[in-house]
Amino acid sequence: FKKESQWLSHHDFVIFETQYIPVMERRRQKWAIFMNDSQGELPPRSAKLKRYIRKGIPPALRGEAWFHYSGAEDKCRANPGLFRKLVSQATEKGAAMEYAEVIERDLHRTFPENINFKAQITKQQDGRSQLSTESVAAIQSLRRVLLAFSLHCPSIGYCQSLNYIAGMLLLFMNEEQSFWTLSVITQNFLPEGMYDVTMEGANIDQAVLMTLVMERLPTLWAKFSGGATSVDLDEGPGLPTITLVTSHWFLTLFINILPVESILRVWDCFFYEGRKILFRVALTILRLHEAEIAKIEDPLEVFQVVQNIPKRLIDCHRLMEICFRRLGSFDLTTRDIDRRYDQFRAKRKSARAAAQASRSALRDKK
Repeated sequence: FKKESQWLSHHDFVIFETQYIPVMERRRQKWAIFMNDSQGELPPRSAKLKRYIRKGIPPALRGEAWFHYSGAEDKCRANPGLFRKLVSQATEKGAAMEYAEVIERDLHRTFPENINFKAQITKQQDGRSQLSTESVAAIQSLRRVLLAFSLHCPSIGYCQSLNYIAGMLLLFMNEEQSFWTLSVITQNFLPEGMYDVTMEGANIDQAVLMTLVMERLPTLWAKFSGGATSVDLDEGPGLPTITLVTSHWFLTLFINILPVESILRVWDCFFYEGRKILFRVALTILRLHEAEIAKIEDPLEVFQVVQNIPKRLIDCHRLMEICFRRLGSFDLTTRDIDRRYDQFRAKRKSARAAAQASRSALRDKK
């Protein structure tokens, strides 16, 4: 990946890597001992393993660990040959597939600055230059994974963001492993309706996040909500505008939001501990910049600042250390998040039932 950006200079990366590389070398050595104690196999779940994962999985083990601890490996073993069968079906259908065109359109937009996904420049007969992805192996792999997934999970099919998630997985895994890990993310880790046309799961997750902000970062809640005293999905003004930013954090699993190494550290924990990590990281980002955001008066500037602050968080080690610091109110559990999610979902279901009953009553009167 290209390191420099408008938010981080080459000098920023040099300073970070000078400090971070020795840390990762120490972690690599500790993991080597840990793996040796497990006869070279990935260790079973334990408090020690969780601690090790929170401090970072060595790059050489990352793909294997994600695939194993996410549960994707079990799904793959339970469905031998399914991925190749789906790829064959997609190949036979060709352009007639429902999502083939939109997937094709997004392929060259996936990590265009990454050496593995970068399109080749070819010259046409008339002398004009054209970008071509036909000889880019990673793009071909991405196409197969996304087409197979669209057949495997028709309730989602394809949604923008999935190309980035699948693309990141392909940097660490083969096609079949990436396919099953993508399936586990969408079907097991994230709530139903996260990527379908309703986006209901995404909206409810944002309601949960805003509730946590209201309870634990009241200064920011006042800034985001304009003085609202509760979080409402379907009543009044609805969710705060800032959720247009934070929902993108969740939909992309922080890809193109955080610097790459920070994304990888978040994913290490996400695949081991589940989606509570997304909430922990989101709250940590906001808490780290609470004072900065609180000083801003212009709502548009608040929006822009929250949109850009994660892009500067190059120090992934510090980010994750703060994320897991036990500070009482930030000690989130999956059970707590699921409980809040179920409450919002039940409330929305009840509101829809009441609205339907009201419409039926009006029709009966006519």
